[in-house]
Order: sequence, then structure tokens, then C-alpha cells
Amino acid sequence: MKDIKLVLMEVKGHLEYVIYDIGKILEKGLNKKFLEEKDYIILLDAFIFRFIKLQSSVSEKLFPLVYEYLTGKEYTEATFIDILNTLEKYKVIPSAEEWKEIRKLRNEFVHIYPWETELKLKAVELAIEKVKTIEKVIEKVEELINA
Repeated sequence: MKDIKLVLMEVKGHLEYVIYDIGKILEKGLNKKFLEEKDYIILLDAFIFRFIKLQSSVSEKLFPLVYEYLTGKEYTEATFIDILNTLEKYKVIPSAEEWKEIRKLRNEFVHIYPWETELKLKAVELAIEKVKTIEKVIEKVEELINA
């Protein structure tokens, strides 16, 4: 089994960069007119990349280990939905449905074309909101394993 504390450190590293990028985005504002500026596009792309890494690391690395920690069962014996439902039951995540939405948002980023500027900005705006949820989940996991 991977060390849950090492995975938590990785996840917190991604979160730190995501929060940094959010600060830079909010300084400038989420506006279609800035999509003409290369630096702004690079900033949004960096945020999107790091959001994808953050969500993937939490879902694919951290959650299975938390499931094992809580249940004493191998995560390979459970489906992802089972893992989410267990984490919801133990109040690690607010709801399995909300986490599925966050995962769906991550997948949307992969399929947004460069010319879909409105869609990209709306997805970034939603992702910025969801980072607060992800941050609370990470804090909850940290409290759980340090108890």
C-alpha cells in the first residue's frame, strides 16, 4: 500500500499551485477579451492542467487509500462509486454526486476546443468554485489520518 501521507503531500502540492493560479486569474478577471493575450492563455492553461492533476490525484490516489484506512478493505475490491459512497458516509466528501460533478468537470477540460472561449471561461469559473470543496476534502483527510 502506498503511504497515504506521501500522497497527501502530493495532493497538497497540486492544491498550492491551483490556489496560486486562482489568485492570478482573479487579479486579472475572467474575461473573454483577455483571451487575446498569450500570458493569460498560459495562465488559464496552467490552472486547467493543475486542476486536472489535483482532481485526478485526489480521486485516483488519495480516495482509494482513505477507503482502505476507513474500512480495512482493499480498494481493489470496490468500485469507484463504492469508494465515493463510503467517503460520503464517513463525511470525508460532502456527497458522492458532487464529487462525480467535479470529475465530470475535469473531463470537460480535456474536450474543450481552443475556439470554445465561453465554454472554457465558464468551466474555469466552476472549477475555481470547486477548488474550495476539494480543499475542504483534503483538510478532512488530513484531520482523519492525523487523529
